[in-house]
This record gives sequence, structure tokens and C-alpha cells, in this order.
Amino acid sequence: MDGIEYSPEHLLARRIAGFDAFRLERLPVLHDFCKILGFDQPHEVLITPQKFLPQLDSYFRNAVISDEDRVWFITRIGYYIGEYLVTVYDGFWQVDEDHASPTFSRYIVGNFSFDESASKVDPFEIAQKYADTPVPRSLIQELENAWVGY
Repeated sequence: MDGIEYSPEHLLARRIAGFDAFRLERLPVLHDFCKILGFDQPHEVLITPQKFLPQLDSYFRNAVISDEDRVWFITRIGYYIGEYLVTVYDGFWQVDEDHASPTFSRYIVGNFSFDESASKVDPFEIAQKYADTPVPRSLIQELENAWVGY
């Protein structure tokens, strides 16, 4: 094992290098997700994600998430949560470059215009917690609780 290859600086550099691809990928994937779920006007999730919250909440409330679908599900719900936070709370996607942060090198939503104390949120951490919640689960409740602990 080469210590340099796995250093925090290397990890951060890899995540920064992949950030543009992440930003380009998330919107088409999120659109396709809503299209697969059969939602009307799935392209609107890119503009007004809050409009889709009740549908997603209802759709996955009692869903069993298999081990095979877990990463797929968390990725798409994470994209959704991030876009929801960006739109509703006026934040933006970024790479966490703070070495002392628990979300160091992750793709997060931050710099919210309304509250400096909630300066960064990891949508994929919230998505993982949501996926791990026993049924019945609530995406609405998960988003309401998103600020606790941040």
C-alpha cells in the first residue's frame, strides 16, 4: 500500500477532479429516476424538486430496499435531497475541502443564504439514513430533521 496514494490530499484531489462529472450526471439521473417512477412531468424535478416530495414520500414509505438496489436507491435519493436543499434553502453543491470536517472530501450542499450554522449538509448521508429507516419511513420527516446535528 502506498501511503501517498491514499492520503487525504489525494482523496480530495480525486473528488475535486470528479466534481464536474458528478454535477453533469446528477440531473439526467434524477430526471430518469422520476420518469421510471411514472411521475407526471418528471423534468420538473430539476426546477421544483419540492413538488415531488409528497410523491416520493408516498412511493417509498413502505418500500423494501434490497441489498442489490441499495446503492442505486441511495444515489438517486441523495441527488434528490441535494437538489431539494439547493432549491428550497438556497444552497449549492460543493466538495467539502475542510480536513477537520466529518464530511471531508464528500459532495455536499452548503453555503445556505439563511443560516451560517447549517453551512454544509451531506445529502447522501441523509439518503443512507432514510434507506436504513424501517418501514414505514418518511422522506418528508427525514428532510425536516435534516438540520438536526448540522
